[in-house]
Amino acid sequence: MDKKKEQFLQQPTQLLEKCQSNWQQVEIYQHPIFGNQLFIDGDLQISEADWAYNSAMVAPLLTLEDARNIAILGGGDGGVLNEILLSFDRLKKPCDRVTLIDIDQDVIDLCKRWMPKLCGNAFSDPRAQVIVGDAFAWIDQARNLDAVIYDLTMDPIREDMSRSEFVQYILDNIHRSLRPGGIFCMQACGEWLSDREQLLGELRQKLSSCFEDIQEQVVVVPSYFEMWTFIAAQKPL
Repeated sequence: MDKKKEQFLQQPTQLLEKCQSNWQQVEIYQHPIFGNQLFIDGDLQISEADWAYNSAMVAPLLTLEDARNIAILGGGDGGVLNEILLSFDRLKKPCDRVTLIDIDQDVIDLCKRWMPKLCGNAFSDPRAQVIVGDAFAWIDQARNLDAVIYDLTMDPIREDMSRSEFVQYILDNIHRSLRPGGIFCMQACGEWLSDREQLLGELRQKLSSCFEDIQEQVVVVPSYFEMWTFIAAQKPL
């Protein structure tokens, strides 16, 4: 391990709150450099310093002339939601509704309480519709969306499903939910993932079969200590 990374990881952290939800263990820690951090089942999800993550997720949407109806699958920390609302306001672009679907109310509540630098007042914004439920079931029924942001795992949600099948399942549902010309954006993986090239290859291949204008961003996410790949694409007109 890089010495600098090791020094950062050894910085003293303080547990602010911990709970066992119906779905997972949720913890909020305070880091002296990265600010408050969300951990789920022991894995770091995001820190208050990781604004680059949210910016990378939202930037592709800003190319749309009209993006009034946006969905975020996952994203219970509120960071992507907040970035959408702030970015559209700064650019004076119309944004009527952003629907966030996350399965865990406790994640939302703890982040509202402990991570205001990340989520701001996004959850109380009248344009925000927060649904506590199954994001996969929701997107299966959604239609005519201007944009979809996928802020969930790339690991299969069912034991009988391979990752390749899971990726196809996600992309098919999102493609069906978008209007022609709609934008899709997702976080893909970090640079240290053992089968990173295989995963990115699968995503590129499957995206190219039903989307166009496929773009990749490789961004430094500070508290991850690695480069992270984000992918965006557009549904053909």
